[in-house]
Amino acid sequence: MRPVVGKARASTSNSSGRHPTETAIGGRCSLTRALELLAPNFTPGEAAAKIERAIHEDDRFPLYCDDAVVKANIRAIANLVPKEPEGEDGHWTADILSMSSGLGWAPGAYTWELEVDAVLALIPQPDTRAEAAQATAISALEMAEAARAETEQARIELQAAMERMEQAEARLKAAEMQAEAEAMTPTDKTPRGHKRGRKPMYPFWRLEAAAFANEFFKVKKQKPTAREVAEHLQLKCDGWAPDEADIGRLLRFLFPE
Repeated sequence: MRPVVGKARASTSNSSGRHPTETAIGGRCSLTRALELLAPNFTPGEAAAKIERAIHEDDRFPLYCDDAVVKANIRAIANLVPKEPEGEDGHWTADILSMSSGLGWAPGAYTWELEVDAVLALIPQPDTRAEAAQATAISALEMAEAARAETEQARIELQAAMERMEQAEARLKAAEMQAEAEAMTPTDKTPRGHKRGRKPMYPFWRLEAAAFANEFFKVKKQKPTAREVAEHLQLKCDGWAPDEADIGRLLRFLFPE
């Protein structure tokens, strides 16, 4: 008796009776070829058991009989039997035998086929979760290392800025000390065109000049000229200003090249 099948599909068998795409991905293969596809991962007995279980339980694992889909109620009782090799050059084969007392046929009476993709899906897939976790950990370590490098670079730059600030403060303090020292020996030189004042009344003109130069530099990003400092001191010292040569020496001290 022929097993009950669904609607027949267009036949794709060649004159030799072998399906032309039985070894191609997306095509069909014989039961024997299905055992070979699973051979690297399962013994023939294990492979036959997995195929039979899939035929019984998985609607995405169709069984074909003479190029037609076997109905689900018949698939549920299909009996896949592997056969050991005969002779030294033989190989394992498989066939669907009688499924019940009411259904019987001679071995090899029908051509049974499975879909190659469905068979290959029975092969256990490697667990990539560990590799993904390792890749994530490596990425996190690389990001942490980059953050540490950026932090170290910022620390170096901050240290350099602090050193420059300390140097500037030291120069200012030295300028103040020099100004106090020079105030003890005021010069008699008076710039041409400037009002000659009573010099002892302005012994700390260098401090005033240094403060003006500092504010001038903050605003205009450049040091003032001796003339500009002199004009400022005239406003502060009732028209009096020191010689521009003295102012020039002070500016060179405050703003070393």
